[in-house]
Amino acid sequence: MSLRITQYGEAILLQKGKEIVSFDKTLSSLANEMLEAMDEAEGIGLAAQQIGQAIRFCVVDVPEHPDYPINCILDGKRLASSILMPMALANPVVELLPSDEFFYEEGCLSFPEIRGDVARPECIRVTYQDLDGVKHELECDGLLARCIQHEVDHLNGILFIDRMEKKVYSEIKREVKDLKRRTLACLESGNLPTIPKKE
Repeated sequence: MSLRITQYGEAILLQKGKEIVSFDKTLSSLANEMLEAMDEAEGIGLAAQQIGQAIRFCVVDVPEHPDYPINCILDGKRLASSILMPMALANPVVELLPSDEFFYEEGCLSFPEIRGDVARPECIRVTYQDLDGVKHELECDGLLARCIQHEVDHLNGILFIDRMEKKVYSEIKREVKDLKRRTLACLESGNLPTIPKKE
């Protein structure tokens, strides 16, 4: 049974994550379960807050696209992003590198069917630990950089709607409020909100 993905309106999504200190089989199992839940929901990233845990941990699996190549330098070595996928990042810290900021339509598994443009820098450096606790430094750009920024925001209790310009948010404001209302109604009735299964 896959993990349940939390929905907007649940308090856990606004909580900052605690640092990971144990790198054991439990963490590896959690990574596998998160990747399974993410794949089932057709996502490319998932943070621990989105499965109900306030810890600094996320997974990403960003596909390559021939028209939009991703540049990656891991621990000083340039390599194809496909070699890294899927990734599990513990205690990630993002540094924004000098680069153009651009808008791109983002979605979020905790906001099903809701999308909007978000401006983010093109290039980042992220330091993190892998499932064995080994520290790494990754420089990347494109969709991978955006996905990591999105997930690390989750670990800090920041949501993608918080990054939207007022005009963009105004276009989806009603949908966001409706989602929160449905989520709170589920919680008040003692049910956990879930994403409707796709046909």
